[in-house]
Amino acid sequence: MDFSLSGRYNDRQLGKGCASMKKEIKGTAAQTLKNNGYIMGFAWRICPGRVLFTGIYHGLDRFEYLFFSGYFMKKVLSLIEGSAGFLEVLFFALATAGLFGVIFLFNSWYDNYLVPVTDVRIYRGLYHALYQKAGNADLSCFEDSDFYNRYMLAMADSDKRLIQTIDNVWQILMGTVAVAVSWVMMFRIDRFVVFFVLAPIIGNFVFANALNKLAYRIYEESVVFRRIADYVNRVIHLADYAKELRMTDIFRVMEKKHEDAREGITKTLDSYLVKNVLLGWGYLYFTFVIIFEGVIFYGAYRTMVSKTMAFSEFAILTTLMTSVSWILIGYTKAFLESMKNSLFIQNLRDFLAYEPAIPEDAQGIMPDREVHSLEFDNVSFAYKSGRVALKNISFTLKENEACALVGYNGAGKSTLIKLLLRFYDPTSGEIRVNGINIKEYNLKAYRSLFAAAFQDGKIFARSIRDNLTMGREENSSLQDALLRAGIWPVVEKCPEGMDTILTREFDAKGAVFSGGQTQKLVAARAFCQDTPVRIFDEPSSALDPIAEHELMENIKRDSTGRMLLLISHRLSCVQDMEKIIVLKDGRISEQGTHGQLMAAEGEYAALYRMQARQYKIESVSAMEGGRSR
Repeated sequence: MDFSLSGRYNDRQLGKGCASMKKEIKGTAAQTLKNNGYIMGFAWRICPGRVLFTGIYHGLDRFEYLFFSGYFMKKVLSLIEGSAGFLEVLFFALATAGLFGVIFLFNSWYDNYLVPVTDVRIYRGLYHALYQKAGNADLSCFEDSDFYNRYMLAMADSDKRLIQTIDNVWQILMGTVAVAVSWVMMFRIDRFVVFFVLAPIIGNFVFANALNKLAYRIYEESVVFRRIADYVNRVIHLADYAKELRMTDIFRVMEKKHEDAREGITKTLDSYLVKNVLLGWGYLYFTFVIIFEGVIFYGAYRTMVSKTMAFSEFAILTTLMTSVSWILIGYTKAFLESMKNSLFIQNLRDFLAYEPAIPEDAQGIMPDREVHSLEFDNVSFAYKSGRVALKNISFTLKENEACALVGYNGAGKSTLIKLLLRFYDPTSGEIRVNGINIKEYNLKAYRSLFAAAFQDGKIFARSIRDNLTMGREENSSLQDALLRAGIWPVVEKCPEGMDTILTREFDAKGAVFSGGQTQKLVAARAFCQDTPVRIFDEPSSALDPIAEHELMENIKRDSTGRMLLLISHRLSCVQDMEKIIVLKDGRISEQGTHGQLMAAEGEYAALYRMQARQYKIESVSAMEGGRSR
């Protein structure tokens, strides 16, 4: 991963996808309407009750403002000025108190019960959709920094933004009604007072709108730096990196990258500092100062100087203007917040609308549970970067045949396995199983034909049992699989046996396996699956020679009656395989049995003899070392 902090980030790492995204999210009203409508529909499908009652909540909130300032005050003053009796005033006050009491009970239920409960439901529904989409993404996405940038933009407080959008939309709808009603009330008192309402509109729609766009631009330009800082933070506290960090000076390198990332964020903020301050001042002045101070001075002038407004009208106007101002401020703030959120919602929409080239739920014909043949027919493959990994690969494996893939690092062995498992599709050519192009099969059913132990296989912070079954239905062969992998004696000594939690990330008593033990557990994961094809990718690279020999023998024994694909750098482990395919620079340079390849005196024979000499040297050195002791 390239951590250089040059200006090429915006073009290279944000990529064409993000560039097109920028073009789409310039903040048009139509796009804002579409995005907020999309989120409201999304929220309704997850939790319709929250959407409905949020509307009632904000409707009652606006009603309280207008009722108290525009009707209650006027009614009380008119009753007093009209010499109404005490009981009449008291009755009106008690009726109002009863109405507000009911509203208070509803608000209490909404704030203290409905919101916490539905927040969890919305959070679960949203992240279920996001994780499903991320889990359905093509494997190539995880090798693309642009994908991570878009994923971060989509995930950025998405649950809070979804909830904010529900609130904002209802505030806009209810605020529109409240503003219209309030303007009528004010117009009846003094038609010129309405002009003061323009101040917060200017403050919010002009200055706050500019501030929101600026905030998004700052976030967008700093997202790459934030991702670098997050990466360093993650590396520093993960156990996988602890030994290297303590035995080398890499910490200083990573710390420097973190400092560079922070500096990048700071420079981004500094570049917009003056503009940010000026826009903030304009927002505060127009939104708050003009309307509040202006109405007070205007009303005081008419009441005390020109004597054209009664004191009761001045009191009502002041109260009404205060309420209307907050309604209008809330309305415009919600509107602009919706425009701001629209920019992030667009990222969420784009991410959720992403269609993978190989959907995990891809339908198709159900494969036969017996694999009679496996064919690569003139298969070539190039990664998204343009690097060609395989060129014109052709070979056939027959039922129950054992095949080894050998060659130097980067020859294309692991890429071939990824194509076979449909993590990628070939750039050209076909892969056929039982004579049928694998693209025609139901993907999950097709992959269930294979049990794979990857060279970089991972263990999870779950029990040993879960790390073997991997979510599949448990069978009775777990212990046998652990025995064949040579890891059962270790598991047997664990405090909870197969129910022992692995790693200490969540359990202080968790078991921590060595590299070799982890590799054995990954091999056991493949052993416990009843599949017609076994795939082992460098299953013994972390094992000592004795453990390696035992594991290889068990792999071959377990694969009797099954098709086997084995990747190994150690040619002594593959010499009795029925077919050996030698890859070099993405092409098949040779294929045949061990005897045929040795007789051909080609790449395989040279590599085999070189390894044999090395093993002999190591063996002699070990013996001499033993005598010297």
